[in-house]
Amino acid sequence: MKKRILVVDDDPLLRETLNLILARAGYQVLLAEDGHSGVRKAHTERPALVLIDGLLPGIHGFHACKAIKELAAPPKVIMLTGVYTKVNYRWEVKEHYGADDLLIKPVKTAELLACIEKHLADAVDLPMAAPTIERPSQTY
Repeated sequence: MKKRILVVDDDPLLRETLNLILARAGYQVLLAEDGHSGVRKAHTERPALVLIDGLLPGIHGFHACKAIKELAAPPKVIMLTGVYTKVNYRWEVKEHYGADDLLIKPVKTAELLACIEKHLADAVDLPMAAPTIERPSQTY
């Protein structure tokens, strides 16, 4: 079974590029364009791993990462950034936001896939969350 990877990035070209790279590598790819939809999809789709940009509209990528890592049985999360490139950010995203790794854009395909494989070695996809069905209120 293909492992599911959620890509969260507001750049449509980068999202599609990552989609192609990951699909060719044998992964099932899910896409989200902002922090809110990324957190929502991580909750409902239960991917094994999330690739998330550091700068996102809506919820900042670091805060979206933290929200994803607070889910029950959270996925692995790799932050991608072209802005937060100092060494101290690698420590900060792991310590304060729970990210499993940080890659600096532009990232080479081989480096990206090696990082993903390293983190997915012990990760498993969880069953997707059951949809919430709300009962209509009954009046007597």
